[in-house]
Amino acid sequence: MSFLSRIFTGAPAVEERAITSSSFVPTPAEDAAMNGMYGYGSMTPTGTREMQVAAFSACVTLLADTIAALPLVAYRRQGKTKVALDPQPVIVQQPYVENTIFDWVWMLVEALAVTGNGYGYITSRGPDDRPRGIMPVHPDCITVEMPDKDRWPNPNYYVEGSKVDRSDILHIKRYPIAGAALGLSPVQRAAAAVGIALAAERYGLNYFRDSANPSSVLETDLVLDATATKNLQQQWIASHGGRRRPAILSGGVKWRPIAISPNESQFLETRKYQRGEIAMLFRIPPHMIGDTEKTTSWGTGIEQQSTGFVRYTLRPWLTCIEQQLSALLPRGVFVKFDVNDLLRGDIKSLWTSYKAGRDAGVYSVNDIREREDMEPVEGGDIRLQPTNMAPLGWTPPDPPGTAEAEPEPEDDETPEEEPADEPDEDEEGTGQEDQ
Repeated sequence: MSFLSRIFTGAPAVEERAITSSSFVPTPAEDAAMNGMYGYGSMTPTGTREMQVAAFSACVTLLADTIAALPLVAYRRQGKTKVALDPQPVIVQQPYVENTIFDWVWMLVEALAVTGNGYGYITSRGPDDRPRGIMPVHPDCITVEMPDKDRWPNPNYYVEGSKVDRSDILHIKRYPIAGAALGLSPVQRAAAAVGIALAAERYGLNYFRDSANPSSVLETDLVLDATATKNLQQQWIASHGGRRRPAILSGGVKWRPIAISPNESQFLETRKYQRGEIAMLFRIPPHMIGDTEKTTSWGTGIEQQSTGFVRYTLRPWLTCIEQQLSALLPRGVFVKFDVNDLLRGDIKSLWTSYKAGRDAGVYSVNDIREREDMEPVEGGDIRLQPTNMAPLGWTPPDPPGTAEAEPEPEDDETPEEEPADEPDEDEEGTGQEDQ
């Protein structure tokens, strides 16, 4: 029983019509044939086979791991600033009860990287009819149909054969095409490169499985019949196969190793070249998937390379997901991936940047402490300003609480001091008479 059977009990059977992007755009095989490229090992990518290519799998895993590990935060725009919502919406904290936000984003990014399409089924809504639960759905479980061969993007969606309302499906396209219901995958956009890599993988598998070329030969001047040749071969394998024992030869038998052939050398070069081609397809520096023979033009330091990776590789993927999730939230609310951790660089550069920002008044002490997940301190919200950059003749105001207290006005009702008593005229006369 499908998972939709619990939701759509008794839903009428719907005719299931398999559909792929080939209904709207040329398939990789058709496109390759038109350009004269078809036939690279007869290994046309199918959407899952390419995951067997180590370089392709490494690129997909790198993207999924990196994006899923980024914090996803919902904000509300207030003027020119943004304020994080408290509490955060459910679809940002845990879109589906059976998955963590990491797992949910990881599955979405992997589907986008492999098939070019990521799907989710809205399982619950809030009082405002906004989605509160989104279950991830594997692309193989989704069937898309354009009614009456209409090329306008108004498709019907079927989940495991059951038709669902378009408003209940979250559909994110990585490489959209005008008039097409499905997005293209990176494989479809570069089928030849991945096809060559698949052919090389298959060739290498058959080469080692079938032992196409022996690693050495035993030579002798004697003429051996079939029985003697087989006995010599079996004795050699029994004595030295996988045991790394010293070989003791007699009767004129000589052991000679076989050097790598030009075809084998070309095979190895092809694998190296295709590894770089696949990395270029995802715009991932080769060294990030283990190809240390090549360098990147994004700089030499970790900070420069991380900045280039975020700006040129991750940003389109992040924006693609952010805009689709923001459309599910109320007007004025949007989601953003926090990429600050990827841009931190080394500790010396980080604190040099903090100091420059604080000295210029961009950061306060508490701003820096918040970015470092530290508790605020008292008085840490004051911002500094360089006095040598102030306008000429401008005097900065006194900080709050530092102004001198003004003298209290005198009370009008305070009694005035009475003048000293003057001596009476009689007393003055008496004194003169006494003299």
